Amino acid sequence: MDVLDLNPEVLEAIASIVEGYCNRQKSIMSDYMSKTSFLSGEWTDDQTLGPLLEEINQMKSAVEGVMDEILSIYPNYFRGKAEQIRNRPKF
Repeated sequence: MDVLDLNPEVLEAIASIVEGYCNRQKSIMSDYMSKTSFLSGEWTDDQTLGPLLEEINQMKSAVEGVMDEILSIYPNYFRGKAEQIRNRPKF
């Protein structure tokens, strides 16, 4: 039988990667919204810019909601598993 190597540091790293990914996605959407909103000073057609900004804002909210949900579950899950490994009996 193969020996199973349980490494809590790897689980901690996965939790950090998940956090970094989610925060990066939220940052990308905020940056996109900010840059698009900046165009409103130069944009003369309110009939197209308004709906575009509204759609981007809805997309940003949806992405943030999904990323927040992921952040509320997975980093804690992986850190909890890492803690279980650290606290397991050692023979």
